[in-house]
Amino acid sequence: MTTPIADRTPGRRSGRIVTKFGLILAAVLVVTLAVFALQNTVHATVNFLGWNFDLPLGIWLLGAAVVGAVIALIASAALRLRRAIK
Repeated sequence: MTTPIADRTPGRRSGRIVTKFGLILAAVLVVTLAVFALQNTVHATVNFLGWNFDLPLGIWLLGAAVVGAVIALIASAALRLRRAIK
């Protein structure tokens, strides 16, 4: 069964372009982060709750960015859930 042309969503094609752009942007970001981590190889020691960790500085900064992104995702999910309940 086919959908009549009048019932199709006109903005569907632009969504594909946005998705492709997002994938390209994500790929460029991954390559940039990999280069960043490889260039910042000076070791740094972090003391946390009695534990000592010694890793390259680039890895520490990428880890901090990941933790920040996870916190932002949790906060935005909580806000979306709160709006959905209202």
